[in-house]
Amino acid sequence: MPPIGDWTPSVEEAYEARRFSNFGPLSLRLEQRLADAWGDPETVCVVTSSGTAALAAALIAGGISGPVILPAFTFPATLSAIRMAGAEPFLVDVEPHDWRVSPARLEQAFEATAATAAILLCPFGLASDFRPHADITADRGAMLVIDNAAGLGVGQRPFAAGPTRFECCSLHVTKPFGIGEGGVVFGHRSREEDLRRALNFGLTAGSADLTGWGINGKLSELHAAVGLAVAAVFPERLSRRRALVARYISLLAGRTDIAACTDPAAGAWQFFPLLLPTPAAADRFIAAAADAGMESRRYYTPALSTLVEIDRLGPCPVAEDLARRMCCIPVYANATPAETDTLAGILEHALDAAAAVPAPATAVEKRR
Repeated sequence: MPPIGDWTPSVEEAYEARRFSNFGPLSLRLEQRLADAWGDPETVCVVTSSGTAALAAALIAGGISGPVILPAFTFPATLSAIRMAGAEPFLVDVEPHDWRVSPARLEQAFEATAATAAILLCPFGLASDFRPHADITADRGAMLVIDNAAGLGVGQRPFAAGPTRFECCSLHVTKPFGIGEGGVVFGHRSREEDLRRALNFGLTAGSADLTGWGINGKLSELHAAVGLAVAAVFPERLSRRRALVARYISLLAGRTDIAACTDPAAGAWQFFPLLLPTPAAADRFIAAAADAGMESRRYYTPALSTLVEIDRLGPCPVAEDLARRMCCIPVYANATPAETDTLAGILEHALDAAAAVPAPATAVEKRR
């Protein structure tokens, strides 16, 4: 989080105006900053109370009901947003090589459900090419929502194609552009009023005009003040995160059993994901890192397909396998050179531990 002194001057503006929510001037200023940085002339940017609210608002703004396609390998917020919007999640498996839903599987899901929308995940905020998926949804007159929770700062938003495409990011404190709690939805400029109504109970701001329904998903002016402070330093933050990731990547040379993204520019890097060769290797990696003082976590685990009550396009073995083997290690924008050396050393130690072949069990251990 930015130092208190960097954002309290903006909070004083909110107190002077006595305006703390409901699309106030600080929120609108933050929206413009984000649109200028990562939009195009056709883009509208609306900030929200959370990344989950951003996803739900996109679905509500599009009038979506019935099944919504989503990957089984994603954070539970994706599923929660679909239910928040009054729709029904429909799970599909992902591909083992890139951790994303393939165009072919997306097409199968549309055939099976007659869904009018899909949410696709940019895993871990990594740059993703969803142009084939966008063509599939466009041909069907369906809506495409990109869940890029951890990817604000990666690439441009392609919204010139029309009003049926949205991209949502999280501004949660754990994300690279962290403000405490918040989110943002990018869409075509023709959908601005629909998005604001979706975030404001279905009401048009400043009037009693009630059109449809909505949630309470507006960003507070206090969080917007933090966001403006983050925006001022974000390029440097992003550069420092990518430098740390480049150091991590250098340690993977020759380790052919580890799958990872090796392009520092491909992410904003909430953390650095590593796919270990087996669940047992992942267990050894996490234990060794913890013993050396580094917390690592499994993502996205458990796979959503472990929720038996959710409809799906058949079994999801890839998502469930990935969830057992994916480990994520921390990335910091403010790590000192000494801390960077320590983190790199622990990573190397944990990778060695993961690769070690466990000793055969003794006869006594086998009997136990």
